[in-house]
Amino acid sequence: MSKPTVSTLAGGILALAALAAVPKPASAAELPLPAPAVEHGAPSCGPCGCLHVSYEHHRELLSTYGIHFDPRKYDQTQPHYYFGSVRAYPRYWCDQALEP
Repeated sequence: MSKPTVSTLAGGILALAALAAVPKPASAAELPLPAPAVEHGAPSCGPCGCLHVSYEHHRELLSTYGIHFDPRKYDQTQPHYYFGSVRAYPRYWCDQALEP
């Protein structure tokens, strides 16, 4: 076995000091979760009824000028339009607005 050097001892002391400086876990993280709220008559509904959401899936319409486009030349290059990936667009509606 070799004898511990001063730098090894200093490194060990520094590691112990860093370990002691680590904060303890926050007590807020250990609080219990609140009980789920019981809704009577849907209190979150507004004057037009309850708000619902549905999703419509459409392709994105994108455009590009291409790799040879240079805006400094003042050319009349028209953009190229193409369809991109499919996205979900939210549509919001109220159920009472649909009833007569």
